[in-house]
Amino acid sequence: MAVENRRLSREGARLDVKAHSDPLTGLMNRVAFNNVLAERSRDHVQGELAILFFDLNRFKEINDSLGHTVGDLLLGQVALCLTENLPGAVSVARMGGDEFAAILPVTREVTPEACATAIAESLKQPFLLEGQLVQTGTAIGIAYGNLAYDDGDDLLKRADLAMYEAKSAGINTYRVFDDVMEERMSSRVAIRSELSKAMQENELSLHFQPLVSARTGELRSVEALLRWKSPRLGNVSPGVLVPIAEESGQIIELSNWVIDRALEAAAVLGDVPVGINISPLHFRHSQFAQMIADKMLAAKVKPSSLYIEITEGVLISHMEAAKRTISQLRNLGIKVYLDDFGTGYSSLSYLQNFEFDGMKIDKSFLRNLDQRQQATQIMRSVIDLGHSLDLQVVAEGVETDWQARLLQLLNCDLLQGFHFATPMPLEDVIAFRAANDPAAIDAAPVERRMAV
Repeated sequence: MAVENRRLSREGARLDVKAHSDPLTGLMNRVAFNNVLAERSRDHVQGELAILFFDLNRFKEINDSLGHTVGDLLLGQVALCLTENLPGAVSVARMGGDEFAAILPVTREVTPEACATAIAESLKQPFLLEGQLVQTGTAIGIAYGNLAYDDGDDLLKRADLAMYEAKSAGINTYRVFDDVMEERMSSRVAIRSELSKAMQENELSLHFQPLVSARTGELRSVEALLRWKSPRLGNVSPGVLVPIAEESGQIIELSNWVIDRALEAAAVLGDVPVGINISPLHFRHSQFAQMIADKMLAAKVKPSSLYIEITEGVLISHMEAAKRTISQLRNLGIKVYLDDFGTGYSSLSYLQNFEFDGMKIDKSFLRNLDQRQQATQIMRSVIDLGHSLDLQVVAEGVETDWQARLLQLLNCDLLQGFHFATPMPLEDVIAFRAANDPAAIDAAPVERRMAV
């Protein structure tokens, strides 16, 4: 009986280790790491510590191009680098994918910043894996605290946020969570908690920015743009709101709200198509095209009344799924445009590998259009490229009459920008259409035509 009990005890211990360790790296897994944090918080363990959160650069690209074997070997090397450069760490864990974390007591001899610098320098060097040199790097977030009074989960979130700050600052760097990030985190929490209420209480709205014919100035379509004027938070920019909604899992609900309102506008505008921007997280949903078709049927809107703009973020991963969805949308009669052309890493590759109906040239191409001949030649080449692929070409960010006239001479199809109109409510779009209808202008008295 005693022998059997010892055997069962050893087996239980082995299973416990297996359940709490990462099989690829031998480090703790997320569950074990969170357990350590929770235990130390519960026991009010004294002493200043830092949580470090790591994210690798280019891991998905390495995995996809060189294979999962190389990717797994790289994770093992990263784990070795972390353990070697984090002396005295309470725990080092692979949190999942290409993310790692560590709990490091702070001493005079060992500072988190010094450890982060050493790790970043180490991961700069290429690894020889399966006969291939593999280059990666890392972004590191650091959050200081004391588990005698700080919550472990909160510290981990702070380190995670600091890591994103590091990631936006460049490769192989670190950032320490500070008061500015604290304020930003509080703002993100407030936005998440207010968003669902905002959709229910009609605090959100859509404004529409016209796209006009470069040749005639006639309204051809509008782009739907999200606006949120919160009585509690003030004006919340879509550039702030959308990433938070993606992170919190609210993006599908938000996207559905936008699509429904855009279809309502399309029903009113009739022959003026409405364009919508789609989050990569929503676009990757396997039933996305079917959902759009169902919503159009319910709204009694023709497929030609809607078009969809997608950015590199939609295409950069899950390429085959993206191809399928684009094909399904186009088969339904819904046009698909490549947005922000020229800002991504592989814009030309996307034109080669995906079927689009149009492309929107990013406003950055217009910055030197009236100052440098080279900029004009590049714009001409991009427009000609689009036309050679049977794409409708749109220039975004047109702000001056000179830009508009030059783009007309370069044979651009549609123009969008503050020179023509800022985003506006639906009722103003109707007035704008009437004012820019060539037939209406030709039939108007001379005085009114001059005013237009």
